[in-house]
Amino acid sequence: MPIWEEIASNLLLPLRIRNFRLFFLGQSISLIGTWIHTTAQRWLLYELTNSAFYLGILGAISSLPVLLFSLPAGYLADHLPKRNLLLISQTIASFQAGLLAALVYWDLVRVWHVLALAFVLGTTVALEFPVRHSFIYELVGKEPLVTALSLHSTAFNLARFLGPALAGFLMVRWGLGSCFLANALSYLPVILALLAIHLPNSYRTAVKNPLEGLREGVKFAWKTLPVRATLSLIAVTSIFLLPYAVLLPVLTRQRFGGGAEEFSFMMAANGLGALCGALFMAAFGREIKRDRFLIFNLAFLCGWLAAVVLTRSLYAASFCLLLAGFHMVCMFTSANAHLQLQAPDKLRGRVLSLFSLSFLGLFPFGSFLAGSLAEHLGVENVLLLGCGVGLGACAFVYLRGFSRKF
Repeated sequence: MPIWEEIASNLLLPLRIRNFRLFFLGQSISLIGTWIHTTAQRWLLYELTNSAFYLGILGAISSLPVLLFSLPAGYLADHLPKRNLLLISQTIASFQAGLLAALVYWDLVRVWHVLALAFVLGTTVALEFPVRHSFIYELVGKEPLVTALSLHSTAFNLARFLGPALAGFLMVRWGLGSCFLANALSYLPVILALLAIHLPNSYRTAVKNPLEGLREGVKFAWKTLPVRATLSLIAVTSIFLLPYAVLLPVLTRQRFGGGAEEFSFMMAANGLGALCGALFMAAFGREIKRDRFLIFNLAFLCGWLAAVVLTRSLYAASFCLLLAGFHMVCMFTSANAHLQLQAPDKLRGRVLSLFSLSFLGLFPFGSFLAGSLAEHLGVENVLLLGCGVGLGACAFVYLRGFSRKF
């Protein structure tokens, strides 16, 4: 079979499943709205405060609910109908976006409004993340899982590319309020898709002691070396590298003399690279040996982010962000699939909740730390420090031989 036919066959395999196809299409539209919202939210707060510190606070507030609620969400994902949980989270997320749009349109928005609604949105993410990813396994099964996750990542990263570009267009033409209104409306397709999906009730009744159920998931992750090593590298990335996104408005203005359009351009470049990474994983992810793959991509992510800081050209920085996005998505998609395939069915939601905790839940510490240090050390120094820590983690895991257990 020619290589292009094999790639097409891999890509189409999960899309032949009706329930996944409905969910994938609805989620793809919703994710574009989410990235429009995220881009506009950061710029709105920067306009209100003109402060890198508040951008760090925003990142922390947005991800704090993931730290607080990820493990309970994983427990719920293992014991309650995932479709119903997703319907609840999407409805709440749509409401908060509509409320923020109204506050902006009526010129009532204040800093505390932005932060409070960011916390609400973060709470829906905390509930949704382990539920959504384990729901994909429920929709497609084991064989097409890597491709299905990669296609979902493709939709996510296509949204990362289109969302900031659309946000820049909407901000210039109709103001910030239009971005939040667009996000509120974007949840309708995924809600309708979820209502059209019907699955047998395969969930288990809750055990009498939920704390014991949570301990069971943590114990499995700690005793399984590949799971523990993967989660550790994801945690390092979340704390020391991912805060580059919340500091990007400051870097855009201070280093490159840009405004909202330049910021959106750099975000879009990062999203385009992530999209390319997702497409690469969708086409070839099933064939890639995971040995050292996570370490390889994390090291390249550190290198490209360092290059963003060191260059003085907006276009060169955007190109480096494109490459950083590519390796970041290859790393996270591979880690997600690896953890799901390592976990037994009864613990999959809880293992994914630990992934959510490591990926998004620790982000508040990184965002707060990066925002605070940036006020004193400068954005460039903080980002370079994070890249150094990331490379150190890669070296430690490689030299200890953990990668051979992946």
